[in-house]
Amino acid sequence: ADTATANVLITARATGALGAAVGATIDPGDEVLLIAPYWPLFAGIVQSFSGHPVAVPFIGVADSPETAVETLDAKRTERSVAIYLGTPNNPTGRVIPPAIVAAVVEWAQRYDLWILADEVYEDYVYRGEHCYARALAPERTYSVHSFSKAYGMAGNRCGYVVGPADHMRELRKVSLHSFYSTPT
Repeated sequence: ADTATANVLITARATGALGAAVGATIDPGDEVLLIAPYWPLFAGIVQSFSGHPVAVPFIGVADSPETAVETLDAKRTERSVAIYLGTPNNPTGRVIPPAIVAAVVEWAQRYDLWILADEVYEDYVYRGEHCYARALAPERTYSVHSFSKAYGMAGNRCGYVVGPADHMRELRKVSLHSFYSTPT
């Protein structure tokens, strides 16, 4: 997907990027499906915006595109508005295979769900191939990245999120009142 300045928001850590994406995406009571295991702090980010994190046992369970869809179908409700997809996965380090990522993205599109792609470990693929969710659905995906992980800049606490230009305005609103630091 082409990326322009309007698609990017520099944030305080990748955590700030995830928070801005969640804050701009969910309403109180909405559910976010979390492909599990997942980065433990993400559930708290969802809760801080009065959302409900819903763990979806996935890594080690969904071993094909078909089982991935079945696993997600079992947890989706009318209140589901987004899915959190971390690959390479934190904490396991496992890379979700491209065919499964494609099935997850297609499934999310079918139900008009936002895709919150946590890709901060994109440069740490030792086996398999990383598949960028945003390349498959740029109109429905917020892709989160981290300078700390990618460039060894942990002390700077700087990340960024890339998403659809027409929705980034909402992320900017959330971030305006959430953090001041490197991105400012």
